[in-house]
Order: sequence, then structure tokens, then C-alpha cells
Amino acid sequence: MTGVADMQDRAVARPAGPAGDRRLRELVDYWAGKRGPAGDAPRRHDLDPAEMRPLLPWLMLLDVLEDDYRYRLVGTGLDGLFGRPLTGLTLRAAWPARLGDHWRHWMDHASRTATPVATSATLHGPRGPLRLDAVFLPLCNRPGRVDMLLSGISGTCLRRATPMLLLRPGVEVLEDAVTGFTAETLTV
Repeated sequence: MTGVADMQDRAVARPAGPAGDRRLRELVDYWAGKRGPAGDAPRRHDLDPAEMRPLLPWLMLLDVLEDDYRYRLVGTGLDGLFGRPLTGLTLRAAWPARLGDHWRHWMDHASRTATPVATSATLHGPRGPLRLDAVFLPLCNRPGRVDMLLSGISGTCLRRATPMLLLRPGVEVLEDAVTGFTAETLTV
């Protein structure tokens, strides 16, 4: 079992591994296409929800706070996956410590370096082992400062190899029983 302290950054040419889900690859490609001429992270108003319509249920916007992250907007697919609405909650209030610490570590990395990150966590829930793949993409609404993250999440029930979006929503799927992590920075 690995944890946050054991993770190493790995640059990759294209999102693979944790960002292997088609929707996450589409999101990374969309974000990369919105970057500034110098490769700067895009601003929130550079994003057009109409251009991302099929992805919206699996997206979230997070405010970067001094020592935490606040869920500003969360797609309905993610609310169903997680069994509750997250909008308005902070990362610390929303998740068990171990999973929250994993995500916070990589959100901090994306925020500090303005670098996109793909991550995966395997954990146990009432439906069995679950793999959550996520991408964290920095947004700079003010020059030189990442103040928001655009994120996409995909979940797969490992026991059935069934994407969670095909299962009945409404059951909280996360417990404080994370069994493994992987993560990588992305070169896009």
C-alpha cells in the first residue's frame, strides 16, 4: 500500500493510467486548448460550458483557499457517484482524512506549480473495491496565481469492472479504507 509520502511525480507525454478514461482525456485536451499563448493556465471565463456539455456531469470547479479547497460547482453525475451534494463543502469536511490528504497533496501540487495532475485512488465502499481517477487542472483568474482548479472524476467498481455511472446512485460509496494511490503530473 502506498500513501502520499511514497508518491513520485512522473511526467508523461499524454494522459495515461489515471487519466485513461475518455472523458478525462477530453477534459485535459479541452483545458490544454484554452491555455494562453505562453502556455499559461486558462482563466475560468475562458471555459465555455456549452463546449463541454457531455462532460459537465463529471466536472467540478474548486476554489483554492489558503489551507483547503472549496467545491464551488459539482456535476450531478459526481453528486450521484458520491451519494451526496458536495457544492459549498471544503475538501476537509467532505472526505475521510486519508483520501482527502491524497487529493489535497495533488491539488496543492497543481495549484503551486500551475501543472495539470492525474491521480487515482483505490478504496473500499459498500459496493466493493472502487477506483477513482481524477484530473486537477489549474485555472488562473489573476495573473501568476492559481485560484481555481477544474477537475474531472471517473469511478469504476473493480469487482464488476463496471463504470460507477452505470450503477444506481444515491449510496455513499466512500469509506476511510483507501488501499492504494497513484499519481502523475501531465505534460500537455
